[in-house]
Amino acid sequence: MPDYRIFEAGEVVLQSGLTYRRARLAYKTYGALDAARSNVIVYPTSYGAQHYDLEWAIGEGKALDPSKYFIVIMNKFGNGLSSSPSNTPPPFDRARYPHFTMTDNVRVQQRLLQEVFGIRRDGMGQAAKEMAPSSPANN
Repeated sequence: MPDYRIFEAGEVVLQSGLTYRRARLAYKTYGALDAARSNVIVYPTSYGAQHYDLEWAIGEGKALDPSKYFIVIMNKFGNGLSSSPSNTPPPFDRARYPHFTMTDNVRVQQRLLQEVFGIRRDGMGQAAKEMAPSSPANN
């Protein structure tokens, strides 16, 4: 039984213009979301890494303290847990797997925060805005 959840993003239009069907974004949470939804830390994985690789930084007294913060680790597309060449059905499996840009990843991560946790983009802070400079909300 996996220790993470899957956000079923459905059809995602990639920055390249390609529509990727049945996109799945794996994520794991630590801590509790406060009533104001103001204690969220989003910690995306690097390409190829999985949430397990980041757990060393999470714990009481550490920088990512789940007794203070609601930490959401997002597994990027292509890392084997989220939609990836190894778990995508034809015609986009293996070598035909489409290129997901950082913007593609951030857009789906923003959707997850809004649709699953009710966290609106404008409350996500400057870092998220800087990660997706081509987002319509930033233009």
